[in-house]
Formats: sequence, C-alpha cells, structure tokens
Amino acid sequence: MGNMWGSNRGAVERFQKGREALFNEFKERSDPENLVGNRRIVNGNQNAEEIEKTFCEILQLDLITLKSRLQTDDYNAYTVLCAFIWRAIKIDEEINCITELIREAFDIAERLDDEYEASGEKGDLFGLPFSVKSNFFIKNYDVTCGLAKLLEQPKTTTCPMVEFLSDQGAIPFCFTNVPQGLLSYVSSNPIYGTTKNPWDFSRTPGGSSGGEAALLAAGGSAFGIGSDLAGSLRIPAAFCGLVTLKPTQDRLCVTDTHGGLPGRGRLGLSFGFYTKTVNEQEFLLRTIVGNPSYLELCPMSSPAKLGKTSITPEEKLVIGWFTDDGFNPVVPSNRRAVEETIQNLKEQGHKIVEFKLSDVSEEFPSFVVANMLFRNVMPDNGAYMSEMYGGEQYDEYMKLFIRLVRVKQNVVVSWLIRYGAMPLAKLLLSKRLACIGSAYNSDLAACRQNQENTDTFKLHWIRYWKSKGLDALICPSFITPAQPFEYPAQLSNGAFLTGLFNMLDFPAGVVPVAPVKKRDVDLLNDPVDGFPLEGDILLKKQRESAQQSAGLPNAVQVVTLPNCEEMCIRVMKLVEETSSGVQRLQWKHDKNDSDPVDVNNTPSGVVESMEHFKRLDLHRVKLNEISTFQSLAIKEIRITAISGDGRSGQLDANLLCGIIAMRSKGEKQI
Repeated sequence: MGNMWGSNRGAVERFQKGREALFNEFKERSDPENLVGNRRIVNGNQNAEEIEKTFCEILQLDLITLKSRLQTDDYNAYTVLCAFIWRAIKIDEEINCITELIREAFDIAERLDDEYEASGEKGDLFGLPFSVKSNFFIKNYDVTCGLAKLLEQPKTTTCPMVEFLSDQGAIPFCFTNVPQGLLSYVSSNPIYGTTKNPWDFSRTPGGSSGGEAALLAAGGSAFGIGSDLAGSLRIPAAFCGLVTLKPTQDRLCVTDTHGGLPGRGRLGLSFGFYTKTVNEQEFLLRTIVGNPSYLELCPMSSPAKLGKTSITPEEKLVIGWFTDDGFNPVVPSNRRAVEETIQNLKEQGHKIVEFKLSDVSEEFPSFVVANMLFRNVMPDNGAYMSEMYGGEQYDEYMKLFIRLVRVKQNVVVSWLIRYGAMPLAKLLLSKRLACIGSAYNSDLAACRQNQENTDTFKLHWIRYWKSKGLDALICPSFITPAQPFEYPAQLSNGAFLTGLFNMLDFPAGVVPVAPVKKRDVDLLNDPVDGFPLEGDILLKKQRESAQQSAGLPNAVQVVTLPNCEEMCIRVMKLVEETSSGVQRLQWKHDKNDSDPVDVNNTPSGVVESMEHFKRLDLHRVKLNEISTFQSLAIKEIRITAISGDGRSGQLDANLLCGIIAMRSKGEKQI
C-alpha cells in the first residue's frame, strides 16, 4: 500500500482486514456444506445438495412471490437470508459491488423467525433481504463514499428508510459501492475498487447507486434502495435493465444519509427502490409512502399515501415525448427506445403529443438551462468537493473529474478557464464542454439569481406542460447505454437529461423496453441519419462509448408533474406491458450449463459475463413465475380450506384458479 493513503493508511488497512474477515465469516456461514443438519434451514437440510436446491429455488423467485412464500411459511427468514448471502458473495467476487456486510444480518433473521414462532405475527416485508447504498446511515457503520478520511467515524443514527423497512421485517445485509465522493456515474473508488456491470464486465453499472443496481440485476438481493440527485437511481437502472422511480423530493423524504452535496442549489434529492418490474416498484412504494409508521420516523415526508395506479382499457392518456433535449443528442439506440415506445402507446389508442423543449421558454433555451443546472450542482463552484478530495488517493476513473474540480479553486486558473479556455473550447472543441466549464457563480448574488431563474423556468415548464394537456412525458433514459469505465468522467454532459428532472423536482421513472440492437450500433457511424458529431469532441467521445453495445439493456424515462407518482406508475406499467422488455440475468450455478459464445465477435466483457450469467428471455422468466404462482395458489387454497370458512375458501379457490388460467394464457393484466 506504500504511502498512497498518507495519514489515513492505518485506517484503510484496519478496515480492509476487518472487511475480509467478515466476508470470510459470511461465506462460511452461508455455505450449504456448513448448514447440513442446521435446524433453522427449512425444506430439507440433510445434505448440501438438498440445501443448494432450496437456495436455487428461492433465488429464482420474483419479489412478490418470494414475499408470499415467506408469509405462507414455505420458507423462513434464516433460509432466505442464507440463500441470498451465498449468492451475493459469489456475485461480488466477480463484479465487486459490495462494500461491506452488515454483521447483524444473521442475528436479525434468527430473531424474526423466533418472534414469529412465539407470536404468530409477521411484518409485511418479513424475511426479505435487501441491499443498502453505502451513503445511507446505519448505526455503528462508517459512511465513507469512497473517501479514506471518513473511515473510523461510525454513525450514531440509522436512516429512517432503512429503519422502517427493518421494522416491516426486511433484512439489510450489505452496503453497495458508489463513486468516490458520489458525484459521478462510474461506481469506483480507491477503497472498494471498481464495480462491473453484470451485463458486460468492461462497462460501468452507472452511478452513483451503481453497486445497488449491479447486485440486484445479477440476482444478489431481493430489492435495493438508493438516492438520486442528478440521475443516481435512473442511470444505473437504465444501464442494468432495472425499474426505478425517483419521487418528488418530499413525497418520500429521507434523512440521515450523505447527500453528496450539502448546501446544493435547486436540485430535488430523491430516494427510491430498485426492482425488476413496475409491480414490484409499486408494491414497495405503496408500503412506505404516506405510511403513518414511516411518518413517525421521518415527519418531513408527505402524509399522502399512494393512490390509484390502475388504468382500464377504456382510459386513454395524453402522453408527450421528445428524443432531443436541445443540449445533447442521444445515440440511435436510446432514440429508438422512445420512438418505439411512443408508437406502441399510440397503437393502444393513447394521444401522443410532441414536447418541444425549444417552445418551453424563449427566455431559457436549452444551453442556458444546462448552465443553470450545473451551477445548481455546484453553487460554491466545487469548493466543498475540492476540500472533500483533499489528501485522498484519486480513483483511476475519476481523476480527470477530480483534478478539474480542484484546479478551478485557484482564482487565476478559474478566471483563465472561464474567459480564455472556455471561449476557445466553444469555437474549436465543444460548445457543450464550454457550457459546463463556464458554469460558475461569481458571487452570492449570482448564486441567488440562478436559483430564482430555476424557479421561473420551472413555472414556464409547468405552464407549457398544461398547455399541451399532458398526463405524462416519455423521453430517453440517458445519452447512451452502459459505458466503458473511462467515459463517465469525460461525459458529464449526459447528466443534463436526468438532472433536469431533479432541478424541476418532477417524478421520473425508468423502464427497460428492449435490448440495444446491432443496427443501432451500425447507425452510430452514420454521420447524417445516425449520430452527427457536429465537430464536437464530447459527441465523438459519446459515440465511442456506445460502440459494441448490442445486447445491452435499453430503457426510457417516464416523467410526470410534481406529486403525481401515481400517474408515473400508471404510464410505467403501460410502457412495460407494451414493450418487448430486456432479458434477465441468472447466475450459472452449474458452470457447465453454458450457451455457445462466438468469442471472436463478442466483446470480451460480455464473454466474461456469460461465463457466470445466463441470459433468460422474458417469456422463460414468466413461465417460471406462472409455475411458482400455481404452487402458491394451491397452498393458498389449502390454507383457506383449513381455516374452516367454506364459503370464503370456495371463492378464493375460484379466483386463484382463474388467475392461473389467465396467466397461463399469457394475459398481461387481470
């Protein structure tokens, strides 16, 4: 380790030694070989093969089914936790997504099972293991954000979101990786290393909630939680093929976290979940939003419970759309995702209206809005972040960004950049680079004026929205699919497409709709119909980052007016139901179970991924869900009959059999 950590070297060494010991302990405790004969393991514990079979069955279940199987005593909390830890550690060894394990997890599972045995009562989330983005506080654990100076400073409180989920019976079992200092979309730092995207090991899962997204997409947790300041939930969801929803800031207020930018400007800081389907997303949001028990923990959160989210076939919505935000074009795959989604919705009878950002406000064209956003991100011109990075080892994929932030703190250098380098860059290199580089608050009055301008722009946006009579807006989820590690530090321009909705504080969700296709990548190199570069060095870098991306997840963003999360979920459901979707990843328990791979024509990162993960088409996933649902339905019927309420039992049986029949026919809605 040498002198790279300076005065923090001892803390880093102690942490890494303790971390390794705990990983080894958890690995041993969850190993089926060491669980033979353990009375807490259900559904057979006589040999390792029997236990492994149970673990694999658990890990193939979707969240809603797993919840039901835990509620109906098919599994207990301890068995499910062991299964997920067993799998999560294997996944982490390949993609490095877990920063720390939560040492109390096994004790929590044991306590939940014992309390149920004694009382016969279970919380709504009983036994569901979940991962935690490592900027959330949990008592007695550090929150470092990849900064060595923050080691050995354990928190004295627990984040209310984590506390509430735990009170409902869910089990937090690990923290996941983030970018150094949070403000990036490459989840990499010198303490914990670089997290790989499970779809392609040469690419990032995004950030700042990248470790969360990577672990869930790889099948290592039941669900994940994260925060979003400029796209930190939505970018990883798009890169990893997951569903998420960034609520309006105060609809789900969360305290006791490291927000990344204390004293930020007009940017809504939101918190939410990672799931694999919109129904799972709704289930978790409905559990916490407006829940009186949560309000006891966090009174600043809105008391408004989640309302109606269903939509009948007769209801037709007015949906706006755009593919060009006027600041930075998106690559062909991300443009096609929106176009196909809009066409699908149009065929369902919904009214489609083009949303032109150039018409929102003559006073605020897109480049002015982008400058406004980046000034809101750093109202102090990066002084806080520069101090945060001081004395730290710079991450290899973030060092360019960090050095730019720090060098701008020199008054002379900052002046030369704004009045010398940036005007030249605008003429010779990139007008987008010039826009970002010149985002500067010269004094407190300028900062105040920028915030006032932000409020005015928000009103203009809402009035334009209302003039179109929109229910929702669909736009690209990001400027590219998942990028190789070296590009996020060079492509901060991409954050405008997500950060815009933090600045507006609008709900914004991400839904995967289809994989990137080969023709999308071929179009990248078409300067007329594909992706014109405009002589811009950032667009050239953007094109490079999207090469060889065929097969990666592709998503759209769904946006609604503030506090209209219900409508956002409605439209997310419509998008999910009318799209082809993306494949799911499943860990290869048997390494001999492999699909043929053309290694000569497949990116090396994808080849690495395919050594460990199978790609499951959605119809195969749904067939598995139907099978598990049928088993669950039979059990539900049996339980109801035993209860002695013959009439109720007959109704339940009829209902469940009807559901099974409809699901078996491939019906999407019931």
